[in-house]
Amino acid sequence: MNKLVATFTAVAIAGTANYAVAQNQLETTLDLVVRGMMDEGSTVSYDERVIGDDGSVEYVNLVISAPDDEVTFSTDWIKGSPSASDPEVVIFTVADVINVSGIAEGVDFAFDIKSSGLELTTNGLLREAMSTADVSVTFEADSFLVDGGDPDSPVLRKIFADIGEVDFEILASQENMFVEGSLNTGKFDIAYDYTFEGQTQLVDQSTESVSVAFEFDIPADEEDTFGYLDGSKSANFEMSSGPSEFESSMDADGVVLDMAGTSGASSMILTMIDGSLTYDVSAEGFDMVVTPGAGMPIPPVEIGMGEMGMKLIIPAGSADAPAEMVVDILFADFVVGEGLWSMIDPDQTISRDPAQLDIDLEALVQIDAMSAIVNDDPTTAGTIHSLDINQILLSVGGASIQADGAATFDNSGPIPMPLGSINIELNGISTLTNQLVALGLLDQMQADMAMGMMMAFGKPGAKVDQFISEITFSENGILANGQPIQ
Repeated sequence: MNKLVATFTAVAIAGTANYAVAQNQLETTLDLVVRGMMDEGSTVSYDERVIGDDGSVEYVNLVISAPDDEVTFSTDWIKGSPSASDPEVVIFTVADVINVSGIAEGVDFAFDIKSSGLELTTNGLLREAMSTADVSVTFEADSFLVDGGDPDSPVLRKIFADIGEVDFEILASQENMFVEGSLNTGKFDIAYDYTFEGQTQLVDQSTESVSVAFEFDIPADEEDTFGYLDGSKSANFEMSSGPSEFESSMDADGVVLDMAGTSGASSMILTMIDGSLTYDVSAEGFDMVVTPGAGMPIPPVEIGMGEMGMKLIIPAGSADAPAEMVVDILFADFVVGEGLWSMIDPDQTISRDPAQLDIDLEALVQIDAMSAIVNDDPTTAGTIHSLDINQILLSVGGASIQADGAATFDNSGPIPMPLGSINIELNGISTLTNQLVALGLLDQMQADMAMGMMMAFGKPGAKVDQFISEITFSENGILANGQPIQ
């Protein structure tokens, strides 16, 4: 199987360029490709090979089998045609159905690849052997889906994937050592039903659309990968998807769990540019219901979230000068349905208000990730010069903790010493603590210790059940509301 996949990859990209040296003709090239596959142990058969006046080559009733029949591909026809506008470009078309079957881990499988308007175009097949020109591959189809499985199979009863209209392209530059590409699909629907090692899983999920774009420099060797840290190399990956909905059922040795839900549009960006790592992900939230099977003493659990986001900027190659690091995390409007709440608080003594976590930090740091990796010493990785706490907010059960502040750091000693202050505001903590004690979820002694700490380092605010505190870091020590912390 691996040898067959490697052969197809070589055809699609550039590995067969040497085959075309003799006459630089598609017929000669494809003959040598078939011969190479057979030399690797694969079986290739067809009823007829048709050579067109335009130099095209068509295989009729083509069957390709990997060694030991691990996988077999068959189709009514496949055709390669030289481009009329560029003699180095080849356009492949294929029948609307490709049959795939084989054996994996001792289990038979079979599915069909169904498409319409499918075209694969590449300039990597007929180019000169020593050419350093960019190699490109494009793949497009008006529709593309995979459908298979056997309803009576004890293992794989269903496998299905439908991506609708698809447009894929990739370009590789040998001269400039980089790769770029993109993928766009009209939708992304998947479904499968299988049993393996005592576990049965059934999934049905649909997503409106998916888009992917990527670009990255190719390292010459393992040592050259450090170029991503020193800024001499870069990488970029972006992905977005539309709203989605799903249903699933799992049975693990008699323990049954069903799930269903929806989620909003989402996006992700991952870059490594100028030695700085950026990870930025966002989603419009989700709603999900988890239903335990019969016999499990747990009611259906409903959970949802209104918005999710996370942004991290880490200047991994900032050894020479301080650079900004960002940590921004948001989980907004997280709710749990009454089914779960009723198990711990049937009288609704605790507030059901949506929970929220919001962290917004900025720091000025020097990070030498390369030195830490080379020297295998993470303690040399970085130095922090300043920290701005724009906001830390956690609210749950009607209580909240909020903090903001700023500090600079003295790095002259063995341990960085902060100089600055943090403002902390606690609301509803004592009320929530008493509710948890009454429900038996928190020990009274632990609650008393927590309340004692809060009153020792805080002072009553203007609101009911509010405590505020200013923690100051100075050359003379740490102060809480102006009083030294012993």
